[in-house]
Amino acid sequence: MMSATSVAFASEPVFKDFGVTPVFIGPNQQLDPQENTNPVIDSARAKALQGKVNFAGHYILHRLGCGGSAICGEVLDAQTGEVVGGLPNAYDGSTFGMVYQPDSRLIIVSGITLDGEEDEQGNALKSGNRSRYYEFVNNEFRLLSMTDVESSSMDEE
Repeated sequence: MMSATSVAFASEPVFKDFGVTPVFIGPNQQLDPQENTNPVIDSARAKALQGKVNFAGHYILHRLGCGGSAICGEVLDAQTGEVVGGLPNAYDGSTFGMVYQPDSRLIIVSGITLDGEEDEQGNALKSGNRSRYYEFVNNEFRLLSMTDVESSSMDEE
């Protein structure tokens, strides 16, 4: 069961309300060289760019390890080969999940953040397992709303 942390919409945002057309079908560009990177990350990016567009019309969203058990999400532009951004937070790998579509700017990110979190008004939040609804606009993730995810495995004694 989910309870609302804040309400920016009368109901949860839906993919069709953030639609984009057309979806780019290639060919994808090669990775644009990056400063301050390493061969492992560059290899993961290059491999991701070999795949199909999976987000917001002409982007490839992929996940990568970002230290310890942390997971990060990164956005690559299939048309230019550029790394255009990343998810606003790193997440605990055991709770992390993303739901997105090739023809929508909406992404739903769930899990526990590892580096602090703020609500839509910029207020610090206590760490917790949440679903966050973002719109990807101008190469940035804009927080629309979030809901707390209650644990489904409650201890009963």
